Amino acid sequence: MLPAIMLDNVSLSYHSMDGETKAVSELSFSVSEGEFVSVVGPSGCGKSTILSMLAGLLTPEKGSVTIEGNIGYMLQKDHLLEWRSIRKNALLGLEIQKKVTKEEEAYVDMLLKQYGLWEFRNHAPSQLSGGMRQRAALIRTLAVQPDILLLDEPFSALDYQTRLSVADEIGKIIRKERKTALLVTHDISEAISLSDRVIVLSARPATVKNIYEITLSTEEKSAMKAREAPEFREYFNKIWKELDVHV
Repeated sequence: MLPAIMLDNVSLSYHSMDGETKAVSELSFSVSEGEFVSVVGPSGCGKSTILSMLAGLLTPEKGSVTIEGNIGYMLQKDHLLEWRSIRKNALLGLEIQKKVTKEEEAYVDMLLKQYGLWEFRNHAPSQLSGGMRQRAALIRTLAVQPDILLLDEPFSALDYQTRLSVADEIGKIIRKERKTALLVTHDISEAISLSDRVIVLSARPATVKNIYEITLSTEEKSAMKAREAPEFREYFNKIWKELDVHV
C-alpha cells in the first residue's frame, strides 16, 4: 500500500529564553493507507509534537513531512460546545469549512444513527456519558470525511472501564470507515490492542527506537479481544522493556 503519512529525517527544537530544547531528532517512519499505527514513548519525548507537525501546526527545522489526503484531528478532550446539541456539535467542522449541504447533513445523521447517538441528537453534551461524548467527538471528526485521523490520547480523560470499551468501539468505527489512523498514547495495552504496528520512541529528543508489527491470534479485530490473545503479553513485555530507561 502507498504511504499516507511519511516523516523523513525530521528534526525540531523549541527555543526559549532558557535555550534550545530538542524535541525530535532525525525521525523517520511512515504509515500506509488504511493502516492503524500507534506511537508510544516516555513522557515528554515529543509524541504530541509529531502530531502537530503532521497537522501543519509546527514546521520541522530539518527533513520533510508528507501527507497524502485530508486530516481529521481528535484531541484528548472532546471540546464539545455545551450550548450546541450533539447534532449541531457534529456539524461544527462542516460549518467552519462552509460545507454544510443537505447531502453532508444526511451523512452526519447516518453516522449518528449508525453509531448509537441518534436518539441523543438533541441532547446537550453534559447529558451524555464520557464515552458517548468521545463518540460524538469522533463523529464530528468523521463528518468532514478525512482520509487520515490523528488521535492525541483521545481516551486518557476516561475512567479505566469506560476507556477500554470506548477504545474498542472507536477502533472498530475507524476500521469500518477504512481510515488511516495514527494514535499517540502512553498506554502500551491500548497501542497493542488497537494497532497494526506500534512505533516505540526514545526519550527526548525522539527517535524511532523500534517498530513492532502486531499479529494476534484472535478471530476478530477487537481491542477487547486482542488482550486475550497469547501473544499480547509478549508484545507488552517487549515494549515495556523498550520504554524502561533503567533496563
